[in-house]
Amino acid sequence: MNCVLPLRASAVARAHLRRVSTVPMIFEGAPTDHHFIPTSPAGEPLHKVLALKDTRPVAELCERATKAFRLWKATSVKEKLGIYDNILRQFEAQKNELIDAHVEIGNPMYMAEFNYYGTLDNIRHYRSILDTRPAGTMPVRNVNSGDADEISMVVNEPFGPVLSIAAWNAPLILATRAIFAPLTAGCSVIVKSSDLSARISYLTVQALLDAGVPKDVVTLVHCESAKSKEVVDALIANRNVKKVNFTGSTRVGSEIAAVAGKHLKPVLLELGGKNCSIILDDVDDLENALRTSLWASWAHKGQICMCTDLIFVSEKNYSQAAQMLQKIATQTIANDESLAMSQRTAAHAETGKKLVSEALQQGAKLLAGSLDLSATNQFAPVVLTDVRPEMKVYTTETFAPVVCLVKYKDVATVADQVNALDYGLKCSIWTSQGLAAYKLAGQIDCGSVHVNRPTVLDEPHLPHGGTNKSGFGRFNSHWGVSEFQYPKLVTVKP
Repeated sequence: MNCVLPLRASAVARAHLRRVSTVPMIFEGAPTDHHFIPTSPAGEPLHKVLALKDTRPVAELCERATKAFRLWKATSVKEKLGIYDNILRQFEAQKNELIDAHVEIGNPMYMAEFNYYGTLDNIRHYRSILDTRPAGTMPVRNVNSGDADEISMVVNEPFGPVLSIAAWNAPLILATRAIFAPLTAGCSVIVKSSDLSARISYLTVQALLDAGVPKDVVTLVHCESAKSKEVVDALIANRNVKKVNFTGSTRVGSEIAAVAGKHLKPVLLELGGKNCSIILDDVDDLENALRTSLWASWAHKGQICMCTDLIFVSEKNYSQAAQMLQKIATQTIANDESLAMSQRTAAHAETGKKLVSEALQQGAKLLAGSLDLSATNQFAPVVLTDVRPEMKVYTTETFAPVVCLVKYKDVATVADQVNALDYGLKCSIWTSQGLAAYKLAGQIDCGSVHVNRPTVLDEPHLPHGGTNKSGFGRFNSHWGVSEFQYPKLVTVKP
C-alpha cells in the first residue's frame, strides 16, 4: 500500500443525503437509555449515538472481554485466517457506506478513499502475520546446565484484554490499526470510539462480528466528550484490562499515561507532532521539495498528526524559497477546492487561529493565505515567515493548514533546531546526497525520517510512532503485534 496521499486533491465530495440513524454500542447488555447527537462540520445533526451515561456497565464488559480473550487465544491460526478473509470481504461489501461515513464528518473524497483502501491494505498485512510470525524462540542450551534434555522456550504471550482508543481524523485507518494489532497478537479488544466519528467505529466493529469474530472478542463503547475521561479512567482501572493504546492529542495522551501509570498498566501512545521538512542546499529540485512539503502541511486541512509544520531552508536559499513558496501556495489555494472545506469543529479551528494571530502580533509575517478570526470552523490555509522559537506557533502543534518557513545557518545546526522541539514524530530531508542525509537522519530525534519524501507517509509494513511528546511504542506490522505480547520464559527439565 502506498500510504502517501495523492499530491493533488480531487474534487470535494459529492452532495449526499444524510440519513439520521441510531449508532449502537456493541457489548452484552449495552444500555439504550442515553445518547448524544454529533454534528457535521456544517452543524447538521448526523445520528443518535447510544452512549454510556455512567461507568456501571464497565465491570461486566471487562469481565466478558477476559472470557473472550481466552477463547480467541485458543482459536487456531487456520480459523483466524478464514475470519480475516471474511473481514476483508465484509469491508469490500460496505465500501460505499464506509466512504459516506467519512464524507459526512468533513473528509474530502480523496481522504475518505485513502482511509478505505489503506484499511484494506492494513488488514491484508496483519493477516499475513498470523501464519508467518514465530510464536516464540528456543534459545541454545542453558549456560549453567549440562543437561542436553533441558529445554528453554521464550513464548510470545498476548497481554489479554486491550483498551483501544483512536482519533477521529483518519477514523477507519486509526480504528482498525488500534484493533488489529492487539487482535492479531491474540488479545481481545475494547474499543472506545471518538465522539466525532462514532458511526465509523460502529461500522468497523460490526463488520468484524459479522465476519465471524466471536462475541465479546471485540466490543465497542461510546460516550460524549464530557464523560470521556470518567469512562476511560474506569476502563483503565479495571483489573481485566491489561494494556491501553491511544492515538490522539498529546494532552489527552499524557492524562491517559498518568492514569495507566497509577495502575501499572502499559500503554502505547501515538500522539501529536511538530513535523519538520529540511531542505538542503544541494537539493535537485527546490520547487518540488517546497510543493511537496506544502502539500504535506495542508493535506486534510492540516488535520493529520504527520502534517508538516515547519519548513527549514538555509539562509542562502531563503529568499528564493520564500518567493517560490508564495507562488506555489497562492496557486494551490486557488486550484484545490478541498482547502475551502471546514475544520472538523469550531474549537479545532479556534486553536489554530489563535496561534497564527498571536504570531502575527509578535512579528511574524503572512507570506500567503489569509486569517479570518470569526468564531466558525472555517480556516483558510496560511504560510508564515519570520517566526521565532519563542512563538507558540513555532513550538505547538496547530492541527490546521499552517506552515512556517524557517531559516537555518548550516547543516551542523539544523538538527539542533529540530531537536529543540518537544515532539518527535516525523521529519523530511530533501537532498541530492542520500548518504549525507542518512548521517543527518541519525542526528534527529524522531520516530521517522523520510529522505526526499513528505512527512505524511505511513505504510502497513513499516513501524509508525514517535519519541518525546509524540508518544512511545509502535504500530504496524510485527512491531505493532509485539506491542501487545510479552515474552514468557518456559523451561522444561524432563
